[in-house]
Amino acid sequence: MSYKKNQYKKNQVVSVISNVGEYVGKYISEDESSITIGSPRMLISGDNGVGFARGCCVTGKDDLDHLTFYKAGVAFVTATGDVVEKAFIEATSGIVV
Repeated sequence: MSYKKNQYKKNQVVSVISNVGEYVGKYISEDESSITIGSPRMLISGDNGVGFARGCCVTGKDDLDHLTFYKAGVAFVTATGDVVEKAFIEATSGIVV
């Protein structure tokens, strides 16, 4: 079976559903074994609903430039819905859309 790359455009906002959580970021690249997103944000649930964590895990650094996921731990990748994409842009750039 040959590898077929997803058809996401560079910097398109995507959702990565992994075995440890859900992440939103800008698509950078992928290969047979991994996918990399920029400005990654982990989705968290709080008193006011769903929001974005500043880091990718509790003990990791805040505001990472990129994050690489190994596909063995990824359930799927999909284009992010409009509402979440707008919230992601506001959270990572400060620009209100």
